[in-house]
Amino acid sequence: MTRLGHRILCGVLVLCLLWGPRPFRAWALDLGEEKELGRKMLQTVREHFRLIEDPEVAGYVQAVGQRVVRAAGPVHYNYSFFVIDDATPNAFAIPGGYVFVFRGLLELMDSEAELASILAHELAHVQSRHIHKQIEKGRILSIAAIVGTLASAFLGLESNPAQALAVGTVAGVQTLQLKYSRENEEEADRLGFEYLVSAGYEPRAMVRVMQKMRRMNWQSDTRVPSYLMTHPALGERVGYLEQLVERKGARPSTGRGRDAVGDYPLVQAVLLSRHADFEAAQGRFQGWLKDPARTAAALYGLGRLYLSKGRLDEALNFLRQAAAAKPLSPLVLNGLGETYHRLGRLEEAERALRSSLALDDESPMVHLRLGLLYQEQEKWQEALQHLKRAESLAPLNTELDYQLGIVYGRMQDLGPAHYYLARHAMRRGDAKLVAFHLEKAKSYLPALDERLQELERWLKDSRKTARGS
Repeated sequence: MTRLGHRILCGVLVLCLLWGPRPFRAWALDLGEEKELGRKMLQTVREHFRLIEDPEVAGYVQAVGQRVVRAAGPVHYNYSFFVIDDATPNAFAIPGGYVFVFRGLLELMDSEAELASILAHELAHVQSRHIHKQIEKGRILSIAAIVGTLASAFLGLESNPAQALAVGTVAGVQTLQLKYSRENEEEADRLGFEYLVSAGYEPRAMVRVMQKMRRMNWQSDTRVPSYLMTHPALGERVGYLEQLVERKGARPSTGRGRDAVGDYPLVQAVLLSRHADFEAAQGRFQGWLKDPARTAAALYGLGRLYLSKGRLDEALNFLRQAAAAKPLSPLVLNGLGETYHRLGRLEEAERALRSSLALDDESPMVHLRLGLLYQEQEKWQEALQHLKRAESLAPLNTELDYQLGIVYGRMQDLGPAHYYLARHAMRRGDAKLVAFHLEKAKSYLPALDERLQELERWLKDSRKTARGS
């Protein structure tokens, strides 16, 4: 848990106490209440942070996260993983199974295994219900302390959410003293380590991440919050993780194990192509070409860069070179598929995308791209099949909601069509459009449909907020 994560956690705990049906009872949330709280917190995060929904980035993080979830065995929640568009190197989790990674942390790490270790650690916090246990401790708080902390945590969000959450709750935190304990962190380390190994990643990745973040603590530039700055006994934790690596061995205990690096450098190339100006990104990629280890990432980055500018022939040239350098990369093949699609070369697009799925059938971005391809060909059933598969792999994606609404509409299945369009509007915070599509959906779906009830709750909360503002 990061310094920013601790601040968010304090806000979560306060909201738990205020939203509960009997806020000052001997507090004990059941799983249903935790999930409801998580949905409300997700809504708050969506309102105040920009989420990266680029399928190459968000889909990749979601896919890695789901590998770790499957390795964890039976879990309490349907987990979802998100990327926040902020340069702070950070990550945190909230109740209900929502895990967030900041863009700055993705830019700092060097491999898929390191990303998996961070996600495993956050997953372990949620699985161990550490936040729930802190909520139980919160039952002794006074009303004044709760209200004061809530104000300091959230009143500053409108200006700069990252800064407000990082520094705006100091007084409340000093009053409440609510954060993960040494025991919580050690349990999350050890349990997360087991998830990491079971998922087929090299055990030492978690040690590398810990050491990397520890080195950040020694930097004098305090403008960059350190991921582990507030973690207790960091040196001790590196030590016992080293011991776990020695006992488990340098490789995963079962199976062949996943490539430690994977497509991770390509994801970093996408981030660079999206968040630097064209000339700066082009220069960085040209520099990468001088390093044989980064050749494929450089070619892929240049391809994505030119694709973003609509320079399709140049993009195709670089992506073909990337495919020659890394022929078994689902990301590269997906990029090729998108480029062929935009060039109108639909057979080649389908071939590239299906080759990508043959390598990784659990890639939400490739299923989304195939769904879009089949839509253009008016193959509605095939489009729906792939879009639903993408939704199962990466739920809560705004683009998917919109495309599913369109496809269901084309198939004259108007209940789901209006539901997905309402959910798309909900993600965008458009209450008027939610109300319109919700009323239409009610004409075709049962009134007690749980999906409609979720929209009703959101609309009710939205109207309450509007009246109070």
